[in-house]
Amino acid sequence: MSEPVLHEVEQILHAVLADPGVATQWMAGRLVKAPDAARGFTGLEPALGAGPPRRAARPAAPAKGQVRRPEPEAEQATAEKLADRAGMDVAAAEEEVRAAGERLETARAVSADAAARLKEAGRAAEKGWARAETVARKAEKLTSPEG
Repeated sequence: MSEPVLHEVEQILHAVLADPGVATQWMAGRLVKAPDAARGFTGLEPALGAGPPRRAARPAAPAKGQVRRPEPEAEQATAEKLADRAGMDVAAAEEEVRAAGERLETARAVSADAAARLKEAGRAAEKGWARAETVARKAEKLTSPEG
């Protein structure tokens, strides 16, 4: 893939992860253009000497009426599914571009062939007119009283 395409896919995936509205559009197959660059994905690297973040003890079940936030592993699996889907979408788009390129080449070949035939037909028409004029002159000589 080209660098601009990779950048656009990365931009889409960042937006999907950062903006629930974009994620909803993308999952519904209704994302028609790459969203603006998502904020919050830079500077996430840990400070030098800092260890990995500690995992808290597993939270208790949510109280009645509360919504439980998915585990980080579930979020990662969802992100992986989104990335896989994006990869498939990119592959499908690349196939469409390849097929369109083939159609364009075919159309160019047909156009060039038609132009050559038109030029040939023009030459044949010129020869036909020249013959017709010659025949008309001969006929005029034969039918004229001076002939």
